[in-house]
Amino acid sequence: MNLKNRLTLVFIGFVIWAAATMVFRAVGSSLFEHSALAYWGNVTVAGIVYAAASAGLMKGLGIAQKDWLQGAVCIALPGMLGEIPILYGFHELMGNMHPETAGRYAAFLFGGYGALISFAWLMSVNANPPLVSDK
Repeated sequence: MNLKNRLTLVFIGFVIWAAATMVFRAVGSSLFEHSALAYWGNVTVAGIVYAAASAGLMKGLGIAQKDWLQGAVCIALPGMLGEIPILYGFHELMGNMHPETAGRYAAFLFGGYGALISFAWLMSVNANPPLVSDK
């Protein structure tokens, strides 16, 4: 993967994080402060959407499947780092949610980023067969 692709993915990751943070700030209580079933449904759907969107994005940019893990890290890092001050000042910055919702919000983020990176890792591993047999 070339430098232009990496920078493009970092920029896209930043834009996605900023847009999602604004959405969560506006409607987060309806996503994170209801039943456990609804919450886990949101976590599951988000993980699938993250994986599918990243696959489409990397295919669209012509990034080889063997480089998808690197691409996923480029997408995820801006949001992972950007969430540090958000979670630190959660009760002030995410005013539509109760302070105790910060844990659910953080777990949701970990789930989404974990799904994105895990999917990309599996796809990269499948594109890079081992040089030596594991048998």
